[in-house]
Amino acid sequence: MTAAPSVDSEDAQRVRDAVADLTSDAAAFASTLVRERSVQGNETDAQRHVIERVRDLGLDVRLLEATDVPGIEDHPEFAETDDTYEGRPNVIATKPGAGDGRSLLFNGHVDVVPEGDAEQWSFDPFGGEIVDGELRGRGASDMKGGVAAMLFAVEALDRAGVELAGDLAIQSVIEEEAGGYGGSLATALDGCDADAVVIPEPTDFDLWIANDGVSYFRVTVEGRGAHAAHTDEGVNAIGKLYPIYRALEDLHDHRKETVHDDLFEREYEHTVSLNPGTLRAGEWPSSVPDEAVLEGRVSHAPAETREEIRATVEETVREAVADDPWFDEHPPEVEWFGWRGSSASISPDEPIVRTVQDVLSESLGVEATAKGFPGGIDTRFFVNYADTPALCFGPGAHNIHGTDESLPVEELERAIAGLALIAMAWCGYEMADDPTAAADATAEGTE
Repeated sequence: MTAAPSVDSEDAQRVRDAVADLTSDAAAFASTLVRERSVQGNETDAQRHVIERVRDLGLDVRLLEATDVPGIEDHPEFAETDDTYEGRPNVIATKPGAGDGRSLLFNGHVDVVPEGDAEQWSFDPFGGEIVDGELRGRGASDMKGGVAAMLFAVEALDRAGVELAGDLAIQSVIEEEAGGYGGSLATALDGCDADAVVIPEPTDFDLWIANDGVSYFRVTVEGRGAHAAHTDEGVNAIGKLYPIYRALEDLHDHRKETVHDDLFEREYEHTVSLNPGTLRAGEWPSSVPDEAVLEGRVSHAPAETREEIRATVEETVREAVADDPWFDEHPPEVEWFGWRGSSASISPDEPIVRTVQDVLSESLGVEATAKGFPGGIDTRFFVNYADTPALCFGPGAHNIHGTDESLPVEELERAIAGLALIAMAWCGYEMADDPTAAADATAEGTE
């Protein structure tokens, strides 16, 4: 396999000029995506826009639904959902290379988290307005801006007259925010022929090369109901759950002081976390609650396994109530549900990491730090199940998962340029003598 060349400064400038010419179109496309409320189960309309855009690039489109992948339901990272996968495809396309260069895959998700209380937003969360150089709305940063960036990076290469030596593939996937089971897990298991993967998540122009594993758990504690006038005749499930809550909080404190990974702690205070996130108990103020249910999220570092952290949580729950005779006959129940993401990590010396850092520094003046992300990201599917190095690189994270999410158009432009230059450096390239003619040829192929 040939070594990745550096990008000539004049060639890089030609690409940056093409990106500048395309940025308003890219922002308009990202705005169109933002206007689609593509929460889990409702990604289809957003994917239709992606399909149209990919076809405008002259690429053939292949659609892959999760259930098209044999055996995916039995995969350790797959979890059942209430939504059907029928009519919710992942979009796959490839721009063939002209030579024998290394291949690259751009992967991005069109689904978003819900907007929450829309009254707390200062603008329509699905308005997709561009105001004062800023795209506004849910998904602008996470990551419809990134999806627009990877698509328009392909067009910028065409307009600049860049002929890549290696193949450049595009994937637009569903369900990342809910675990990625029907999205990137499906595409990775379907077969990944790329030599590396870049996902334009909102990394603030750094590189995420590692991620924590994430698991959701549920602890159910049984009490004994009674009328509130006879409280002492009942057993209050809330009170019985409280020692478990305290033990889980202590476990969080202990793990953040004892579990360390330098990739994560380059930016974050600690590597792992445990969060009791929901609590449900009782149905009526005048009744002693006969059940209490706590749900939480726990993460584990790349050096740990999912089995180890699950065993730790279950042992913590057992020990928390070991001295209470009530639990001899009514043991707490621990269940694992929903998110069950594995951890993943690639070396800072991995060729794709060095290539991305070098080209960003040389051609954009961006000094990208390689670090870990303390949560689940889709790179894990490619690293763990397709034996393919993968990283995230993209624009800033502006109120993602929160109120008034946005993305500066200037950052969108920089992300497009970065992705285009990464493709050139990784895949290898040649320049057409007449970039205008090359762009016209591409346009004719889409008519």
